[in-house]
Amino acid sequence: MTPIVIIHGWSDNSSSFERLSKRLKKETGRTVEDLWLADYVSLDDDVTMKDIITAMQSAWSASGLPTKANSVDVIVHSTGGLVIRDWMSSFWPDGQKPPVRNLVMLAPANYGSPLAHKGRSIMGRVVKGWGADKTFETGENILKALEMASPYSFQLAQNDRFSANAFSQGGVRCTVIVGNSGYTGISSLANEDGSDGTVYVSTANMNCAKINLNVTRDGGEINAAPMKLSTGKTAFLILDGFDHGKITGNESLPKKLLEPILQALNVNRNNFSKWCTKCETDCKKIRKKYSKSKDPEHHAFQNTVFHVVDDAGAPVADYVLEFYGKFTDLKDKWATLFNKHIAKKKHAYGDDKSYRSFMINTTSLSQLIDKIDESLMFSLSALPDVTDDKSLVGYKSFGENDIEQFELKQPDIKKYFSPDRTLFVTITLPRYQKDDVFKLKHL
Repeated sequence: MTPIVIIHGWSDNSSSFERLSKRLKKETGRTVEDLWLADYVSLDDDVTMKDIITAMQSAWSASGLPTKANSVDVIVHSTGGLVIRDWMSSFWPDGQKPPVRNLVMLAPANYGSPLAHKGRSIMGRVVKGWGADKTFETGENILKALEMASPYSFQLAQNDRFSANAFSQGGVRCTVIVGNSGYTGISSLANEDGSDGTVYVSTANMNCAKINLNVTRDGGEINAAPMKLSTGKTAFLILDGFDHGKITGNESLPKKLLEPILQALNVNRNNFSKWCTKCETDCKKIRKKYSKSKDPEHHAFQNTVFHVVDDAGAPVADYVLEFYGKFTDLKDKWATLFNKHIAKKKHAYGDDKSYRSFMINTTSLSQLIDKIDESLMFSLSALPDVTDDKSLVGYKSFGENDIEQFELKQPDIKKYFSPDRTLFVTITLPRYQKDDVFKLKHL
């Protein structure tokens, strides 16, 4: 019978899955390998993601796990989602089929966690550092990969979501299962709206999209390439009322949790498409349930990741994105509403601020922009400003006609802002140099 392998997340260990492991053995009769690599030292500051996947490949071979395509089922939690994806895309690139058949991701941090940058703070080191082998170390390199808008997750998506990959009904059949409720008690301090306490619902979902916006050198027009949806079919299921820890079944295994895990482990190429449709139908019911709620805790969000570069490919770290709109009402209040209620959570990646995440409340956005003649607009300003007398190089963005506004009309809003999804937006700006930068003189 097909064995099951479990991989854990940051600061987690195999004991978190003891209850689930025993129940799966009982329900399926299959061998459950309790983390061949799953006890990797993810709290060690010296360990990188590449170290982990290289060690995983060695451990996989040394343990005698199957290497034939579609020969093993895998369950991952939290950071484990990044580990298994990076492992598969690194050792089986360009659409080759890895050993994984059915892949169940429990609350994976596929596109970041709002706690990751806090994990490197004093609070994170005190809360998580005491139990580590190296006192006060919380796996800094791993947390950098987990940080919202990280270049690592951005590039991994290019590798396995927008290029040839193994995700399909006849290849790796992936199901993401994530809760929508934060922690209780003291741990509730970590909660963010639209999250399970550790990951956002939207950053767990494997399904994503990307778009490239290019600002022209002449006239500052914004040319938008066609939006590209991620390739490779995957299922996505929200479980109402579960937080990041309870989704592993470490406290209890109610039918509401166990059944979808078993279904995801037993899907085949003939019924996977139907399973994906069922999961999406269930998600729509949950979104509808909370659509009228004034409390944004359970609202749907889109993780909108911006990466701004110049036309030579160099990062542009100092920029501002402003959102506003054309409306039949609330004209003067729109900017305030957007920043307070729709995109109130923003994060610039610590090591490279050209990458930024905007959590867009799609539940509120769809309610505010509800008329056909309304539209959402944004503009971008960047430094250095080449028109400044003191600047020799830079960008043209502060003049009235330097960069045109990018407008999304009401019918396009749902296309660009989809609930429980990540959208990657790359903006390319022309960089200008004044004549004084380089001059030739006749001797």
